[in-house]
Amino acid sequence: MNKNFRQVSRSLASVAILTSTIVGCSKGDLSYTTLAATSDFKQEAVYLPKKIDILWVIDNSGSMATSQSNLINNFQSFIGRFTQYNYDFRMAVTTTDAWEKQFIPGSQKAKFRDGAVLTGGQPSTHSGVFVMDKNTPDISTVFETNLRQGTIGNGDERALESIYQTLSNETFNTTLGFRRTDAFLAVIIVSDEDDFSNSTTGLIENAADPRVYPISKYTDFLDSYTGGTTNGRNYSVNTISVVDQACLDTLNNGAQKVSLRYQEISDLTGGIKGSICSNFGTTLQLISDTIIQLSSAFKLDREPLVETISVKIDGVIVVQDISNGWTYDATTMVVTFHGSSIPQANSSVSINYDPKTLKL
Repeated sequence: MNKNFRQVSRSLASVAILTSTIVGCSKGDLSYTTLAATSDFKQEAVYLPKKIDILWVIDNSGSMATSQSNLINNFQSFIGRFTQYNYDFRMAVTTTDAWEKQFIPGSQKAKFRDGAVLTGGQPSTHSGVFVMDKNTPDISTVFETNLRQGTIGNGDERALESIYQTLSNETFNTTLGFRRTDAFLAVIIVSDEDDFSNSTTGLIENAADPRVYPISKYTDFLDSYTGGTTNGRNYSVNTISVVDQACLDTLNNGAQKVSLRYQEISDLTGGIKGSICSNFGTTLQLISDTIIQLSSAFKLDREPLVETISVKIDGVIVVQDISNGWTYDATTMVVTFHGSSIPQANSSVSINYDPKTLKL
């Protein structure tokens, strides 16, 4: 074979270009295609949506009947994306008074029995299907039954400690099979109060009180629970709550509070902060879109020379950065986006790289 011909062949074989395009039929609708290429050495990115575990934390205090109904009536705005694209999700419901187990191990709160959460000293209305998934028949009806936690729960709403107590429950994780170690965790808090989780059984409504647990207790726990933050947080905490004074002023009974601590943990974990005074359908759609984006990753078909990876979103170069860029996991050959660089619906994502070895 001619020497020059061999050199040209080796040069052509050393470069692979991969382009993956996100195409949305409408805002938030995602489908994925790979553009055609003429090179015989074309590489293909495989869109790899992670499994998603979703925990709803529902305020079951006396002022929440309307908000529970609003959530139920707009559930399709949330679940539509997951069912349409056949996402592998699991979903469960707990309450803002599950924290009581912290002090009374035998308490009915956060004690799981036959798949039901027991609240207010009495079994809550429950479908009998505690962990819902994509194969759950008539999931909207099941969700509605599970979500109606009533309004006789503890008025000391401590959603953050309730998350901790619920996710630390071995029955919840193992027997009921909620948590999967390879899944993205999405927590959604729905409450018209703020959180003052603390080290006592008494009501404290001052975040500066030294007995109130810092937000870091819960982000540290969730970091560990979901496998650490080497390649970014593998979870988000989303809230539908009283976001400002304007919302608070529209509420009637005077028991609610602006959710400063809930909003803080949402900011820290990339979650959505929705107003309990706003349209639930719009907020739930935004939460579902964000969960999908945060749980999205792009798997490379070939092992790359890492230093040659070039990423663009809508033609703009994205830097390699764990906070607001992309990272590469050599073990799984997956590129993951973080922070402000998470692709939006209808964005075009291209990943160009040289393969580490030639395909035989």
